[in-house]
Amino acid sequence: MSVPDSPRESFAALFESQAQPQARKRYHTGENVEVTIVLVAREAVFADLGGKQEGMFELADLADENGVAQVKVGQRVMAQVSGVDRETGQVRLKPVAIKSEDGDEAVAIATTKSSAPLIMEGARVKGAVTGIERYGLFVQIAGTKDRAGRGLVPAQETGAPRNSDLKKLFAVGQELEVKILAVAPDGKIRMSIIALKADDEKADLTAYQKAEEKKRETENKPVRGFGTLGDLMKGVKAAPAKAPEKAPGASKGGVPPRNAPKGRSAR
Repeated sequence: MSVPDSPRESFAALFESQAQPQARKRYHTGENVEVTIVLVAREAVFADLGGKQEGMFELADLADENGVAQVKVGQRVMAQVSGVDRETGQVRLKPVAIKSEDGDEAVAIATTKSSAPLIMEGARVKGAVTGIERYGLFVQIAGTKDRAGRGLVPAQETGAPRNSDLKKLFAVGQELEVKILAVAPDGKIRMSIIALKADDEKADLTAYQKAEEKKRETENKPVRGFGTLGDLMKGVKAAPAKAPEKAPGASKGGVPPRNAPKGRSAR
């Protein structure tokens, strides 16, 4: 007769029998994903896909013309699956847009080493109007093609008066400078014209405040090498008093000599 297992052994056996390996998600070419950067290596950038799966970007797709990576660990990137290795299951990715981080300053759009511009939330970009609708303007970012680099400037973000006819204020082909406000998970880009003005005013105010602060520091800073009159007089020894000059022929002590001629008396 076999000895029954202990409660601990029974629990372990039950756990092992019920535990099932987590199925890895299958990704397909062209699928849009949002990932988190976990490692920036010399030749590639690795990202967390969730579910203990990682994807890989070519460094050239996330680097500027000098080869410097435009992302850092922890940053969110919207990407598209460019391929899946059948043997290893590794997911290859192409960046669509870089999500901004709270508190970060607006960053300029960068042209990647692979030639395509890298779209970043908060970036100031130039583009051309490709369509005008009642609800806003469609703008194609310079250097991009098709839908991937096309965004919408809502009517309220154009700076035009409410209920204005945008077709009378803008023209197809007109070049504009806009700010990328957000990139949706489906790749739709929301832009703004008036946000640029707000950024410029903020920058001017910051520059003015810094200039005023520097001016106050300069005014309150004592001049080195100089001080008050009292400071200048410190350490200066007083010159010894000069003895009064003696009259010609005067003897020591001021008593005239015995043979000195007497003055004439008044008659």
